[in-house]
Amino acid sequence: MAPVRRCLLVRGSDQAYLKFILEAYEGMATLSCRDSRLGLLELTIPPPFLADIEKLLAELSRVIVLREIIDRAEDAILEENY
Repeated sequence: MAPVRRCLLVRGSDQAYLKFILEAYEGMATLSCRDSRLGLLELTIPPPFLADIEKLLAELSRVIVLREIIDRAEDAILEENY
């Protein structure tokens, strides 16, 4: 199965925190930066870990500012207004 990709909008001051949290869960997801200025990050998640990462992101969203980008149209709108 192909990995799942999720795009996130994360406040600049929270990007490093998110990176270190995900690194602690070694192998569960890879974090890539699409645009650090905008806080646009991409997660690549192996399918067996998808449910775990979704739970982790839900909990993290209570502590840091993060928002999932659903589609390219929303991506473009957020880039203009973020």
